[in-house]
Amino acid sequence: MKVGGINVTLIFEEKWDRTIAERDRKMYQDIYAKHPIQEGKLQFIPVRIAFNHRNDLLASVCIVNGRDDWKLEDRLLSYFEHNTLIAEKRFTHELTVQANTAVPWTFIFTPETMVLQATLQNWGISD
Repeated sequence: MKVGGINVTLIFEEKWDRTIAERDRKMYQDIYAKHPIQEGKLQFIPVRIAFNHRNDLLASVCIVNGRDDWKLEDRLLSYFEHNTLIAEKRFTHELTVQANTAVPWTFIFTPETMVLQATLQNWGISD
């Protein structure tokens, strides 16, 4: 896909690529098509939010990178609802989102990372 003369690619991390359901793959492709890359900007496009059986907060996003390569390793990310900080966590995964690519990802915020109770409404992720 080309946006403003820039080649942009949706990439599924290896484990995701092997296990993602076809309908979910299509959903991410549609989200990616609706949220084009913006040069110089990193976006975390909200996709799905839920709690698992351990009460971990699972925030699935499409990371759209219009900047240089972005590395998740040792990065502090924040989960917000209605512009209020709900959780913060330092992530240790070795994920790299290359420049001008988009990658689906799920961030897991454990209960001890939450400063307020999440309502799962009007949410976002920021670095």
